[in-house]
Amino acid sequence: MNQSISSSSFGKPNYLKLVIATVLGTAPLFYSSLAVSAETTPESKAQSMETITVTGEKVNRSLKKTTTAVSVIDSDQFGNGQYSKLNDLVTISPDVISEGFGSVSIRGISGTGAATGQYAYMTGSRSRIATIVDGVTQRWTGYAYSPAGLWDVKQVEVLRGPQSTSQGTNAIGGALVSTTNDPTYEYEAAVRGGLENYENGNFKKNAAIMFNAPIIDNELAMRVAVDGLKGEGWMNYEDESTSTKDVDPNDSENLNLRTKLLWEPASIPGLSAKLTYNYHKYKGEFLTWVNDSDDDYGSQTLTLKTRSRDGNTRIQDTDVHSIAADVNYDFDNGIQNNFHADYQVNNINFFQYPYDSTTLDNDLKSFEIDNRVSFSFPASSWTGMAGVYLNHEKNEFTVDNNYAGYTSYQSTAKTNVYAVYGEATYALTPVWNLIGGGRLEHNTIDRDMTFHRTADEYLNQDDSDTVFLPKVGATYDVTESTTLGANIRRGYNAGGAGLNMTSYEYYAFDKETVWAYELSSRTQFGNRASLAANLFYNDYDGYQAQSNSEITNVDSAHTYGLELEGNFWATNNLMLRGNAGLMNSKIDSDTDSLGDTLPNTPHANVGLGFTQYIGENFSFGADAKYVGEYYSDLDNDSEYKAGDYVTADARLQYIWGDLTIDGYVKNLTNEDVVLYVNSYRASVGQTRTYGLNLTYKM
Repeated sequence: MNQSISSSSFGKPNYLKLVIATVLGTAPLFYSSLAVSAETTPESKAQSMETITVTGEKVNRSLKKTTTAVSVIDSDQFGNGQYSKLNDLVTISPDVISEGFGSVSIRGISGTGAATGQYAYMTGSRSRIATIVDGVTQRWTGYAYSPAGLWDVKQVEVLRGPQSTSQGTNAIGGALVSTTNDPTYEYEAAVRGGLENYENGNFKKNAAIMFNAPIIDNELAMRVAVDGLKGEGWMNYEDESTSTKDVDPNDSENLNLRTKLLWEPASIPGLSAKLTYNYHKYKGEFLTWVNDSDDDYGSQTLTLKTRSRDGNTRIQDTDVHSIAADVNYDFDNGIQNNFHADYQVNNINFFQYPYDSTTLDNDLKSFEIDNRVSFSFPASSWTGMAGVYLNHEKNEFTVDNNYAGYTSYQSTAKTNVYAVYGEATYALTPVWNLIGGGRLEHNTIDRDMTFHRTADEYLNQDDSDTVFLPKVGATYDVTESTTLGANIRRGYNAGGAGLNMTSYEYYAFDKETVWAYELSSRTQFGNRASLAANLFYNDYDGYQAQSNSEITNVDSAHTYGLELEGNFWATNNLMLRGNAGLMNSKIDSDTDSLGDTLPNTPHANVGLGFTQYIGENFSFGADAKYVGEYYSDLDNDSEYKAGDYVTADARLQYIWGDLTIDGYVKNLTNEDVVLYVNSYRASVGQTRTYGLNLTYKM
């Protein structure tokens, strides 16, 4: 079954689908004559690269001066409610694709880490893409049990390539950085209500509210944002089980609550303190597994069976609490201190249905402190920052499993991370800037796992590792509108140990590291257009991947590619946008059991879109994205191919005073989207969806 296919024959773009994407993306050119000049201009809608600030590298820097490949998505692109989850939104960026399990892959690096689901618990494998919301790193345990939402979010940054120097471990593939709106000293309020309708006739309803109020004028303010979603989803289920449980696997509901307090005392100029509390609750369906292989997974159907590995789903009941404190002080002499601390509790529970063979009870607690000092002196050529970081995490879980001949296992793991890091920029000349930085990080893990089968077996893992993660780079202002950049970075993800689910023997796997080389170009064409390009090469050592019931290390592998992203105002009322990612991967290790390419690495992905404004109150638009074919597994099995699809979304908006009416269609052509395939099931993408939201702002 395992067949290697050369890169020359595999993954070539389906040109018919590229044509479809191109037609959808350029369709607005036929409608540009509808534009009404009014007072809407590119200047009133567009931001320049100089004014867009990138915060994900912990150095506030304009997009134009950022050498890292990054897409900055503002609320105008997701404020209509079409995207409810962060990981759904970020796939509009080049070389970012959905991979199932509620996660994404960036440049072929899986956000879930080397393992998913039960294997993630058994091995303690870590995520590879950091998700950070208001400075709080979201914890990951193999699936997106409580995904980050987008209500009252200000900006999302998608940083591609290793971010280990600034974000530490768990960011070897990149980082998703979400910034929500802070309290203001004005009264604000917003209410939203809406519906989504799916191809199977099911509905989900959503509701949201935001309230902002000053408590003490210009000193103390609060902001509360609440949103929720409830109903039956787009998946199809056929029940061939004998279960008597009263469960509807289509049902799900989630609730998100965020409260912020901002204090800026007039008696202490330069001091700003913020307290943030977040609560997430998610119940019901959360997997997109289907087993309709006879239909090439085209009916999005899971046939439920009592005793069958592929005929079960899981129903979850998860809640997450976090509280964070941010205290910033500007010394008014070019020096600022930024202090962040947060405490987070994750309670994850699920049971398998209809064959009640597996239940999980997971209690994960984490505490972290990050303090950095930044400096920027008016008369100096130096700017930069230096920081210290520590994190403590305790992860306890119990899995009761009466399937496949074993009963249960329990684990308690304590991990600690200590780091010092910094970065500095030196203005060598008015047009040349040199960048240097690094992170010295020490990781420890103390993990005990007991596995019950015929007799108790034990895993005692007590590991530590110290790693240095340097970064060097430079920028050159070719003209006032064009900046070239280059950087070299090292990325890192810790190793671990686990249980082979076939041999039931314990094993260890090593850390993975990468040297990343990148060239960038940023050009701003006045207020009419912008274009960003990145050329990258990543050289992996010890790349972690799941193969034959355990995580293995690939001695050597590399990826390389080109990314383009830009927008263009064709008229004062018509904005065109597009992006493209071209990528190749190669497994350099000479191992018979491995394929030639890494999983989740399509050779091409292309996105095109437009927004047409008619007057000041009405707009409509569409976006299409093509994702090329790729392998789901490390062995490059020809039966486990995924990808090769085009999806298109359309939307319209009408503003009537304080009321905004948004309508949208996702997956307009109802494309069959296969994200991941294994030997007995697949993870698939959402069917055609019609949505309507009404938002009233006060």
